[in-house]
Amino acid sequence: MIWLSDGLYEVSLALLPIQFFLAAFYFHRRYPPLKESRYFAAVIVLNVCLALAGIFFESQVLCIANYLCLLVSLCMYFGTQNPERFLEQRTGMFNRHAFECVMRENRSRRYWLVSCCLRNYGDVRELYGACQMDRCLGLIGDWLQGEFPQLPKFYLRNGRFVLLSFQSFDQEKAAAKISQRFQESWQDGEAEMFVGIGCAFMDSSVCLSSVEDILDVLELAHRQQDAAVLPTQAPVRVDGQFVDGLHHEIAVKRALERAVATDAVSVFFQPIVDAHTQRVVGAEALARIYDEELGFLSPTEFIPIAEKTGSITQLGMQVFRKVCAFMSDPRNQSLDLDWVNINLSPIQCMNPHLATEFIAIKDRYGVPARKLHLEITEESFINLNTLQDQISRMRKEGFNFVLDDYGSGYSNLMMVRQIPFINIKLDMGFVRAHFQQPNTLLPDTIRAFLELGFSITAEGVETADMALALDKMETTYLQGFHYARPMPMEDFHQYMMMRNQQENADCTSLAESV
Repeated sequence: MIWLSDGLYEVSLALLPIQFFLAAFYFHRRYPPLKESRYFAAVIVLNVCLALAGIFFESQVLCIANYLCLLVSLCMYFGTQNPERFLEQRTGMFNRHAFECVMRENRSRRYWLVSCCLRNYGDVRELYGACQMDRCLGLIGDWLQGEFPQLPKFYLRNGRFVLLSFQSFDQEKAAAKISQRFQESWQDGEAEMFVGIGCAFMDSSVCLSSVEDILDVLELAHRQQDAAVLPTQAPVRVDGQFVDGLHHEIAVKRALERAVATDAVSVFFQPIVDAHTQRVVGAEALARIYDEELGFLSPTEFIPIAEKTGSITQLGMQVFRKVCAFMSDPRNQSLDLDWVNINLSPIQCMNPHLATEFIAIKDRYGVPARKLHLEITEESFINLNTLQDQISRMRKEGFNFVLDDYGSGYSNLMMVRQIPFINIKLDMGFVRAHFQQPNTLLPDTIRAFLELGFSITAEGVETADMALALDKMETTYLQGFHYARPMPMEDFHQYMMMRNQQENADCTSLAESV
């Protein structure tokens, strides 16, 4: 019995460093404020106390209890308290999982939080590179840890940080301090990085039913900050208005899901006319969704949600299939349309099976690929190698590509020349700006593209004067409300029949007069 007691005594001494290590690790690691984390701390403290008591009193019972308690603490450490569950490695802060756990566990308590999001995070990460941007995130995390040591801090991915407290604190002051710091650069060795920040703050007085709703409403606030033409450093207070916006977004999301699942995405056509002859030569296919409560939804409402949720691929495939069905209908073949433009999302362009799927659909309906023009925006250039491979495969099948919304972003002639476009569509904002304040930019741009062999489509044509002026600039095609708004495919068929009858009547009258 004495031998057993001496053995346990030696074991307790040997295990004591492990217990002190767990205690030091816990307080250094600073686990998120969760019940299981507090239980872990209690077990560690109890473990150390039992070990010291067992050694001091030379008690066999205490040594056995200490040993069992150590097993429990180790199981908790490698199980529920595994640091990888809660830690974001780049910033040293708690991760999204930790935030969700804390908010769910404390859903009945009052809370105050400040959310900070790097502006245009995807573009900034592309600009600086992944490695350098990760180091920048580490610098930001270190600074936040130093400035707000008492507040739990979380990194929720994609450049978003959250400061959380269950006791009231001056949120506006904290947001102002963060905004002030981001007016300066972040220095990593010789590398100097400039990143913008948008701040939003809210508390539990904004009644939200779930953690997902909290995250969604904060994302909505930051998305509106990114979309602002003139970014402001002023933080946004999330209130009932943003909650209403969230509810609308959720309703749009559900309408989108139903439309995609039931093949109910509608396709509208907007005519494209020859600038010189005024003949309708083509059309642009535009996705629309009808909901009994929301009515017709415009692409600006549901396309961002479709891209975020990943349903844009199915939606785009529906539109492409329905355009092919329209073009293959014998009634519509008499309309004498040269082509129809179909929009491709940047996410669709990254699909390695896109070419195979589109080719199979157009072959099923027997539509010549030359009658299907695929519109892409400059955002698709991010993965240029994948895009060039897709375009090369599809051009071999006869598809043609159009650059959409030129003049709305960072497109330049050198970038455009890397892709074999046949047509450049000038963004409506770019076109309208010329007629509001005329200068040489629009005519020079049109002339440059024509000299490079591209045809030009001007969007946003609203008046006869605009159409005449663009024709004088030698613009190839025109599109806008001056000719027609987007309309359902059946209405477009009637519209084309009426225009063709009018053109035939005009030709007959001209022949008779001669």
